Amino acid sequence: MKILEFITPSNIGGAENYVVNLSQKFAEKGHEVFILSSAGESGKNQELSVLKFLQNSGVPFKVMAAGFKYNPLTVLRIAYLIKKNKFDIIHTHLSKANFIGALAAKIAGIKSVSTAHGLNKKKQYKYSDYVICVSKAVRENLILQGMDGEKLGVIYNGIDTEKFNPEAEGLPNKKYASSDAGPETDGSVRPFNVGMLARLSREKGVELFLDAAKFVLLEIPEAKFFIAGTGLLKDELIKKAKDLGIYNSVYFVGFVGGNLVSFLQELDAVVFPSLKEGLPLALLESMAMKKTVITSDAGGMPEVVDDGRNGFVVKSGDINAIYQKLVFVYNSRDVVKEIAKEARKTIIEKFNIRDCADKTLDLFSRYV
Repeated sequence: MKILEFITPSNIGGAENYVVNLSQKFAEKGHEVFILSSAGESGKNQELSVLKFLQNSGVPFKVMAAGFKYNPLTVLRIAYLIKKNKFDIIHTHLSKANFIGALAAKIAGIKSVSTAHGLNKKKQYKYSDYVICVSKAVRENLILQGMDGEKLGVIYNGIDTEKFNPEAEGLPNKKYASSDAGPETDGSVRPFNVGMLARLSREKGVELFLDAAKFVLLEIPEAKFFIAGTGLLKDELIKKAKDLGIYNSVYFVGFVGGNLVSFLQELDAVVFPSLKEGLPLALLESMAMKKTVITSDAGGMPEVVDDGRNGFVVKSGDINAIYQKLVFVYNSRDVVKEIAKEARKTIIEKFNIRDCADKTLDLFSRYV
């Protein structure tokens, strides 16, 4: 099968990693894959460069100016690319690509499949032949907007569980965090590192993370809070941390990129306090690394996290619940170890990239 993956990113995040991971698996299975991407908006930050990211993927690609969502010239250019290279199917990601990619596919005479990575508006899927939803919550969101359920299916995100493996050979030991949370029996105190991985936007709940951190620090003064990600709210969040009096315990580490596994290795708990969410890859990656996760009940996250068994789920916006769960994690070493084991087991069994690729290829085969 000859597959065109088309994405119009604004930065390097979950959807972009999904495209590369899936493309690599397709190629391993003997399919011919090509990634078409717009340039993104990385500016001077080369760590967020779409070009650099795709160069490191090992997958053939082309970066082009995608123009505006309804630019007919861009649509015709993509249709020409499809026909010239005789692609069998186009798989689109993110709003602009979903609309113009599917329209170009119709002009070129091939089928299009879109992946809905979040709680999106249905209008971007107007021309898509089928929509993969990354969670049941994403599918339900589109059905509530009037989309035909026959056109929507759920294929959960998957990750490379060999890469995200805390026992992987050559993985460095933690620099700061201990392998066990909680105080030592001799009265000394272990470090307690709490992380968050997300775009610095309102919907990701970073402000809630900081509010909860203030309460945690009253009980665990040695705790440290690490925020990995970039976004427009960074300056505002730094000011909030200072206003809360916790700035010296909060670290804005930016885009961690290729250092993600090492970053996760240093954490004792990872918080996902989103107000709106599809199904973040970072959640799956954290659980695969045997991290205790605390998520809100937003979007598809409760479809992965079974409260008290492989992580914790709190009501969206509940700062007090996040604080209480973090203190529990710190004080409950044995319980946390079992939860962490269950977390990795869940990802291996239900959210691995191999199964995600197989199910996606099975879907494609219906249209080729």
